[in-house]
Amino acid sequence: MKVLLIFKDSVSVERLAICFISSALKAAGNDVKLWIMNVNPAGQLHEYMSEYEPHIVGYSAMTGEHIPLAALNRELKEQYDFFSVFGGPHTTFISNFLTEEEAVDAICTGEGDLAFPELCRRMETGEKYWLTPTFDVRYEGEIHRNDLGDLTPALDVLDYPDRKILYDADPKMGTLGTKYFLATRGCPYKCSYCFNVKYNEQYKGKGKIIRSRTVRQVIDEIKWVMERYPLDHVSFSDDLFILKPRGWLIEFCKVYKEEIGLAWSCTVRANVTTLGGEQTVAMLSDAGLRWVWLGVECGDQKVSDEILARGLANEEIIKATALLHKYNIHTVALTILGMPVPNPVEIDLKTLDFTIDLRPSLGHPSILYPYPGSPIESYARMNGYLEGEPEYMETNKRTSMLKFHSEGDRLKIENLHKLFGIIVRFPFLRPYTEFLIGLPLTPLYRFIFYLWYGYCIKIKFAKIRKFHKELPYFTSLFFRMLVKS
Repeated sequence: MKVLLIFKDSVSVERLAICFISSALKAAGNDVKLWIMNVNPAGQLHEYMSEYEPHIVGYSAMTGEHIPLAALNRELKEQYDFFSVFGGPHTTFISNFLTEEEAVDAICTGEGDLAFPELCRRMETGEKYWLTPTFDVRYEGEIHRNDLGDLTPALDVLDYPDRKILYDADPKMGTLGTKYFLATRGCPYKCSYCFNVKYNEQYKGKGKIIRSRTVRQVIDEIKWVMERYPLDHVSFSDDLFILKPRGWLIEFCKVYKEEIGLAWSCTVRANVTTLGGEQTVAMLSDAGLRWVWLGVECGDQKVSDEILARGLANEEIIKATALLHKYNIHTVALTILGMPVPNPVEIDLKTLDFTIDLRPSLGHPSILYPYPGSPIESYARMNGYLEGEPEYMETNKRTSMLKFHSEGDRLKIENLHKLFGIIVRFPFLRPYTEFLIGLPLTPLYRFIFYLWYGYCIKIKFAKIRKFHKELPYFTSLFFRMLVKS
């Protein structure tokens, strides 16, 4: 089968999920191509469709991206004959997407690594493909909703993610010094704003939620990439990197230091970080861990407990941050602004003050984006902060979709989001914060936002040795993001 995969935007963070899907499809004997909407003009896609003549077009859609991708699918369906499949986080949780989008033939409702090749096999052999597990399929005017298949039992059964298909579609991405890797899938926590809550509910009884690749496979993949592409910095995309089977981190740190030796980064949770104690943090630092993405989220303990369902004391965050800093590990404090509360600006300023006290290398805020089907979406809707059909935006986490008691609150929240990182870095600005966020200067603040974060992530902390070669890519990315937002 000839399969054309499409996703919306190419950014500096590699979308490994679609690379794993491509590997699985190719391993099953399918021919696979990739098209990225923001890399090539739309007109070229029509030429490509005519030349390639795919049997299946698969779209990977995060919430917000589903809107332009669905529009593109409708346009292509008018001119070409193919079977359309939507996958990714949005369709995993929004089962009515297939009902609403009549031009879509099927949606993947869970992990597609094994399910997508099975769908292709059934279509090619003439079996009842509309009964493929993990897919809802439109067949002869009827929608067949099938049960989820089991989770991939061991990630080592999967081939390396197909980076070549990504770099062929966006050659500039292959030149970047930072490459992304996945050692573990899954997260056991129940934060109300995270898609993992519903994901874990859907897969209950379908296998282990948390699955790790072997250290040997992870190391071999990194070495494989080093031999073929520029690599200055290794970034792990795991939900929680430190959450590993007993002995895994010890083996990893030893082998990584001996065979790789590059600086690396990952995402951590405060209580998991401190659980291993100082010895574990010292070991990670010695192995080259240079910066971590640490979930801080909210400075108000009550909001953190009752609305975000973090199950994590702010004292634990303070303790973890101090421990990481002791071993010269930079922290990026991840926070959420724009809470569904009567006093959102007050809570956000409390988060700002808490983050300043932590003294992270970078304060990295998002604006609350209540994903469909998440507990916080239900909370926001029940309490009048979300009404009607939500306007899911491509620029998610940069503007708020909530209905606040005051439009002035919205302006202040969105402006604080843009200035947050700079105020954390330069606390002498804190006394002027309330005044600055009340000014109608959002476009200027947005420009400052992208400039500041680009500098911090790509120059100040990552320490990319050949950044001058990457500068054209990030310059173009900066302006694309600025225009889109």
